[in-house]
Amino acid sequence: MEKKIRFAVLGVNGRAQGLIETWSSHPDIEFTAFADIALNRAGEVAASYNQAHGGNAKAFTSYEDMVKGAAYDALLIACDPDIQVDYACDAMERGVHVITEVPAAYSIEQCWKLVNTVKKTGAKYQLSEQTRYWKFIQDWRKMAENGEFGKICYAEGEYLHYEPVWDNLREKKTHYSIHSNDPADFANPDYEPSWRYRTFQNPMYYMPHELSPLLSITGGRITKVCSFALPQGSYKTPGLMTRDLQAALMYTSNDVIFSLRAGFTAPYGGKRDTGAHWYQIKGIRQSVEWARSDIDTPKQYSLENGWKAREDWTCEDPDAPDYIRNAPHGGADFYPLMYFVEAIRQDKTPPMDVYRAVETAAPAILAVESAKKGGVMLEVPDFRD
Repeated sequence: MEKKIRFAVLGVNGRAQGLIETWSSHPDIEFTAFADIALNRAGEVAASYNQAHGGNAKAFTSYEDMVKGAAYDALLIACDPDIQVDYACDAMERGVHVITEVPAAYSIEQCWKLVNTVKKTGAKYQLSEQTRYWKFIQDWRKMAENGEFGKICYAEGEYLHYEPVWDNLREKKTHYSIHSNDPADFANPDYEPSWRYRTFQNPMYYMPHELSPLLSITGGRITKVCSFALPQGSYKTPGLMTRDLQAALMYTSNDVIFSLRAGFTAPYGGKRDTGAHWYQIKGIRQSVEWARSDIDTPKQYSLENGWKAREDWTCEDPDAPDYIRNAPHGGADFYPLMYFVEAIRQDKTPPMDVYRAVETAAPAILAVESAKKGGVMLEVPDFRD
């Protein structure tokens, strides 16, 4: 048998711990190192993993120490996403394959750096974006491939994820997260704003979770973007310097109009099964949309048959093995790893490669810039050129 792929993890927060637990069921990988700046957190995760899986993973408090003290073939980066690009590129320069969390990048310069490093090193890179693997998204993708929509003219998506209190702060000494909306906490010199608080000041940064599945259906890439945002300073929670809503219009290289919305600080209501996410596709022959609320149903429209409910559209694939269906996000969290390992084993391009990754990041980045400039139209670079 081939040797297992040795994985390291940079940033073992709650999200990463869920992925570690889920991905540990993959027979071709083993975790050999965990690093996190939070006091004792990497050690606790390593001890838990070693006890559960008979491993010998090491714990570190910095990326630099992990590079010196551990051996690994691939790296999952789940630290603050606005600083992950430098770590990803350094790892690839060292011959390590890399999978990162959403968003892939926070600037156009970071997008180019990722693309150029992958081209230079030949390392495998994949974005761990999971909503594109929901079963109903795969069903819609097959409909598009089979021409059932006819010409797709319009795609719509939203990510409106409300939590009463997010982890807006981080303790400077221990680096542990602080969940607080209290203005007094923001004035505490022992605390600093978290990456999430910084991101939610421009919520459109998190649009890759909508762009990824929608572009996988429509094809093409986003070429033009314009956007508007509510003022900085939440209406829902005065004192927070976040924006309650941002919206964008985008245009693709194959003539599809996109309409997208993002917000994280106001209660807009969840959707059936997908929680904060919602999608719609309109073609000249057929249209589809996901449930608009948790009391709604997915539905399909055609001129011949009118509207009909589609209860058979689901997030989970009922035919998938238990270890996939039991993964978070309706089973979708297992697929990024599965395809990443396959790409490494078979030396092929993963489905969410560096080009598709930056093609979901760059439009969101430019939507933020457009809103800052009053909604001007901005052109998205072609990273494949």
